[in-house]
Amino acid sequence: MQYFKSSQPVPGKGFAWTFYECDDNRGIQRYLTFFTETGEVKRVSDPVVKELYDGANLMDSSLEELELHWPADSGESASSTPQASSGNSSSGGTGFKTFSADMTVGEAMSMHPRVSEVFAAFHLGGCSSCGISQIETVGQVCGAYGVDLETLLEVLDGLMDKEPEPEAASS
Repeated sequence: MQYFKSSQPVPGKGFAWTFYECDDNRGIQRYLTFFTETGEVKRVSDPVVKELYDGANLMDSSLEELELHWPADSGESASSTPQASSGNSSSGGTGFKTFSADMTVGEAMSMHPRVSEVFAAFHLGGCSSCGISQIETVGQVCGAYGVDLETLLEVLDGLMDKEPEPEAASS
C-alpha cells in the first residue's frame, strides 16, 4: 500500500488534512479527512472516486498517520464504516451523460447524495461547504480550480449507474 496526504483550508471548519490509502497503482482504497480546529473526522472506506487526480498537491504519508484518526482497533474496517458504504448494485445505467458543464453546483449536488464526495476528491470543496458556490456552474468551478472538466463529468456520470444507499439519500 501507498499513503498520501493533502491539506486545504475549509471555510467555517478551519484547516483540513486528507489522508489516502492507495494500492500500488494509486487507486484509492479508503481515505479520511481530519479538521484540525474541530477535531472532526470523516472516514470513507468505499470512495466513489477510485483514483487520485490531484497529484501535485499530495505529500507522502504513512499508515501510522492514517491510523491516528482511523485506528486499526476501532472496530471500523474498510468494509464496515457506515458513512462510507456505497451503492454498488447496478441500476442498469443510463448510457448518456446526465451532468453537464453548464449546470450549477447546487443542481449537481441535488442529483445524487454522493456528488459532494466526488467534488471533495477533486478538491472542489464539495465536502464541508468549502469555497465553491452553489450558483456557480460545474464548468466555472473546474476552470477556476484547474480541474479537467471531462474527467469530473465522467466520474459524476458514473454515480448515476449506482443506486444511492438509503441512509445517504436521507442526509
